Amino acid sequence: MNKFSKSIKRMTVFALVFAFASVTLAGCGKKVSEGYWELTEISEGKKTVKSDSLEEYGLEETYIVTEENGDGYMVLFGMPADFKTDSDKGSMMFETGKVDYKLSGKKLTLADSNVSMVFTKSKNDAPKKPETVALVDPSSKKASKDAELFEDIEDKEQSNETSAKSEENGDSEENDKADDNAGDGPYNLNYSSPREYFEGNWYGWWKLDGRTDFWKSLNGEVFDVLCKVEMKDDVFGVMTLWDSGMPYDKPIARMNVLVTDKGVNPKIGYMQSDAGGTFLDGEVTNTTWSTDPGAFEWKNYMMITGTYVDGDGKDAFDYVFHLKKWGDDWSDFSQKPPMFDWYKKQIDAGAPMPDTLPGD
Repeated sequence: MNKFSKSIKRMTVFALVFAFASVTLAGCGKKVSEGYWELTEISEGKKTVKSDSLEEYGLEETYIVTEENGDGYMVLFGMPADFKTDSDKGSMMFETGKVDYKLSGKKLTLADSNVSMVFTKSKNDAPKKPETVALVDPSSKKASKDAELFEDIEDKEQSNETSAKSEENGDSEENDKADDNAGDGPYNLNYSSPREYFEGNWYGWWKLDGRTDFWKSLNGEVFDVLCKVEMKDDVFGVMTLWDSGMPYDKPIARMNVLVTDKGVNPKIGYMQSDAGGTFLDGEVTNTTWSTDPGAFEWKNYMMITGTYVDGDGKDAFDYVFHLKKWGDDWSDFSQKPPMFDWYKKQIDAGAPMPDTLPGD
């Protein structure tokens, strides 16, 4: 048994904001009033972490700010995520999914099928909304707590019991490692180092959320995207993202990156942007990308998020890229790219990733 199988992972909580499925809660449908709501409790089943222990896991500054109409934003691990409230259905629509809520007095509860977060309305003034993504430093103490909130004796005993059974069956440590890194899809997607994980071809989709009117006409649109990570050595490389409207030679973005083993899963590692790069209309000097795939439960996956501001500083949008290695069948991810049928035919035929998408 994987030692995380009965634990709450830190990024499982993060994934609540990017949920793709919702669960009906009793008592939904009340309008959420204007205010500042602080996280006071997080639970998985009967396991609960109270407010006095949230700091150990980097969750002490998790909060929600609601406007008079109930819309607002949530800040989790330093990342702001806007939402719109549908009080009739008792749900909050975030950029990539819906989360149900329950309102009871000064208690506001968000939940998916397994994890719930309880927020309490505060009398204090809300902090200023973060303007850019500020993910937790992977080398910090908070991020190195094995990405879990709970681990009890039962988990350890069951993990040890399973390990003993594996040894009895002749399973080696090397096979266990291979199983941890094994991917879905027709290609053999196995990795022994962070470089092997990130290097190569990726495919997925991206969307934006306009902060200014210029970009808001594209809100809700989803675009296929191709990605290539070209490593110069075990640490330094270049990441390029392009689609049918912006080809490889004039891409959406091209950023210098560096890869380390500082992530939640050292075998997969962690990638962040290095100095220099381009995004849409010019060079970027103030954009920081970071992705920690081992913190998610999806295989062969990485997510890039950030905020784009044009060269004049007038127009801006938030964006998210969801990417999987070329060859993964996306069976564990709910929302497929728009051209997934085209992609599936390519990988079923064992074809390499092309330089262009259909429509170029």
